[in-house]
Amino acid sequence: MRKIILNYGYFCMSLICLLANSIHVVQKNETLGGIAQRYGISVSTIQAYNGIANPNVLYVGKKLKIPSGKVKEVSYTVRKGESLGLIAKRFGVSAGDLALINQINRPDLIRVGQKITIPLSGSRRSNPPKLLDSSTLSKLNSIRPTPGKWQRIIIHHSATPIDDAVNMHKVHLARGMKNGLAYHFVVSNGSRKARDGEIYLSNRWKGQLDGGHVKKQAWNRTSIGICLIGNFELRPPTSKQLSALEGLCEYLMKGCKLQANDVTTHTIFHPKHTVCPGKYFSLTGLRRRLVD
Repeated sequence: MRKIILNYGYFCMSLICLLANSIHVVQKNETLGGIAQRYGISVSTIQAYNGIANPNVLYVGKKLKIPSGKVKEVSYTVRKGESLGLIAKRFGVSAGDLALINQINRPDLIRVGQKITIPLSGSRRSNPPKLLDSSTLSKLNSIRPTPGKWQRIIIHHSATPIDDAVNMHKVHLARGMKNGLAYHFVVSNGSRKARDGEIYLSNRWKGQLDGGHVKKQAWNRTSIGICLIGNFELRPPTSKQLSALEGLCEYLMKGCKLQANDVTTHTIFHPKHTVCPGKYFSLTGLRRRLVD
């Protein structure tokens, strides 16, 4: 009888420990899949919650933290030899979403020890964020792109940390540009007047006029110019700018029948002329998000 009571007491203490500390000690022949099923959570949740790189390597006696309730995201520490793509594949999310969530502008340059936020409720694409607000969508929907005119989207930076579209328009008029602002769109960083991520539609887009943002007029006739306020040789664009840019590019791609590879940058299109939009802007990252 004493033995039964002790065993029952041990069971109760183990259960209390499990509920209070959310710890599971791996037993012989247990698998991560079986443990996940037991607690009603996903394998990737346990994996990410415990920093397990290989779910097939599990040893007896290992203590696993079991989250209580539904965990939406966890922090994962990058290990040697890992890439953003590998981490994304391991946890069943898209590399583009990881880059966006973690504001990673150079997905190819993550470092050992870097903390990466991993969403555990599945890819963000299953419940995509609202990238364009209703006001911007309303303005965009009021303009019909000229069929067949636009062949590409070219991304620029203003190379100025503080600026706004109205001021840029005045400067471009002073330089003798007939239609003022050289770009079709400007995405603010919140430094002056407009809010961070706010999209300005210029008269060039409203009138479906040629741009003035690249060297050759033939290019301006067929290229949509988007300028992000900021100097991306010094620091990356804000996360709100990137979200707005992604949403704008998706909208324009659909309306103008363009592909992700038709989205480029000033320096890629004209490498000997400029470094615009700077080393801290990732075209690869943007294109990856546009195809996810």
